[in-house]
Amino acid sequence: MQEHISNNPEAMANAPKGIKIPHVWTIILFCLIAAGLMTWIVPAGMYDRIEVAGRKVVDPTTFHFIARTPVGIFNWFVCIIEGMTQSMPIMCMVLCPIAATDIYIQSGTMEKMIGWILRTCHSDKIVMFGLMLFFACRGAMGAMEHHIPFVPLAISISLICGYDVMVGLLLVFMPTFVSFAVGPLNIYTVAVAQGISGLPLYSAMAFRVGIWVVCCGITMWYIFRYANRVKADPSKSVTGFVNPSSAAGNKDIDDIRDQRMTVRQKILMLMFLVTTVLQMVGPIKFNWGFSEIAALWLMSGLLAGVVAGYNNEKICEVFVRSWTPDILVGTFCIGFARAVSVVLTKGNVLDTIIYALSIPLKQIPISFSAIGMYFTQSIINFFVPSGSGQATVTMPIMAPLADIIGMTRQTAVVAFQLGDGLTNMIIPTFGTLIIYISIAKVDYKTYIKWVYPLYFMLVGVACVSLLAATAMKLGPF
Repeated sequence: MQEHISNNPEAMANAPKGIKIPHVWTIILFCLIAAGLMTWIVPAGMYDRIEVAGRKVVDPTTFHFIARTPVGIFNWFVCIIEGMTQSMPIMCMVLCPIAATDIYIQSGTMEKMIGWILRTCHSDKIVMFGLMLFFACRGAMGAMEHHIPFVPLAISISLICGYDVMVGLLLVFMPTFVSFAVGPLNIYTVAVAQGISGLPLYSAMAFRVGIWVVCCGITMWYIFRYANRVKADPSKSVTGFVNPSSAAGNKDIDDIRDQRMTVRQKILMLMFLVTTVLQMVGPIKFNWGFSEIAALWLMSGLLAGVVAGYNNEKICEVFVRSWTPDILVGTFCIGFARAVSVVLTKGNVLDTIIYALSIPLKQIPISFSAIGMYFTQSIINFFVPSGSGQATVTMPIMAPLADIIGMTRQTAVVAFQLGDGLTNMIIPTFGTLIIYISIAKVDYKTYIKWVYPLYFMLVGVACVSLLAATAMKLGPF
């Protein structure tokens, strides 16, 4: 669907100049080396874990230093393999939906579905807003990896409507990530953090909804602004120009609107919608995890190939070809990034880092203590890029710390949620970020240059929100 900037001289001329950012694997490797060196330099320490409501949490009063357990150079690379092994369910959950979705795309079902959407809505702006609102609502409840299969469809809609690949990626990616970061019903961050802190589940809902509405509004405005600039002047595209030989590039939007589905394609569209609904319902109703979602899409893709009339060789060929080098790079980043926390855990310095970061918070004036906690959580997220994991590790420390410094525990939870969530938009150790941009063939350097103004705007909203929460003593306690 897209030519890279490096293959397009005109796009290269318009490409932003500035500091060169290394390849994402290089960045993660440097993080891994730094983590390995820290196990030799930073004193080993540990909090005792206790069981609360069937979950292991940190006892914040029990930090103590222990004998060093440094991780040797050879074992740094062993940790990469262990990180990939631990991340395998997530990696499969990424690969299987991508392959299955490609079956639906190859059958022509997606293109006909796009035509139906465009005929129904009559306006590409309404389509874009509807998509972003859908992903924002889902993201607010904790969906993130679940939206990966929608990226190719959104890119197709974007190209057909006269935008670029970046716009298609943003329609899915940004509402999902921003809503996950600030969502009032996020089961992985809000629910876990409030449970550990002893707060009523989903308390302070109105305050969180207000943050979510403001952040989503800013995000949608930022995306629409970029989309309008690209449509008015294609040279403003940060991803270069669409390859005119691609299927989408040769289609006229009116031709797409006029296309009608065959009987096979109607069945396939129904199958795709049922699979999507099951993906949403499964984790809530049947307690599905990554493995079950991967299996669901694997079954859906195989059945779709049969309904489309493909033989077994064709189905296998589509599956294999869907896993492009860019997608595999992003998928392996999930396990590669996991290796950083594996090294820190083996070296018993992760708890020491958390303990050290919590000390300065006691020295900050109460009016700015929540902002200090926010930035502390942002730093920790670089090493523990998991919402529920970070909540389990840090909230048993931050909640009592909030009591000590005179901050409400509810404010501490908000600081954790924002610190964990917003940094997911930029840190290379968060593999899901790399997956999204890899599917669209948008490299990390290009993405960072596009996103950093929006990121700092959202950080500003976070800081103002935390000052307000501190001033109003956001409760119930």
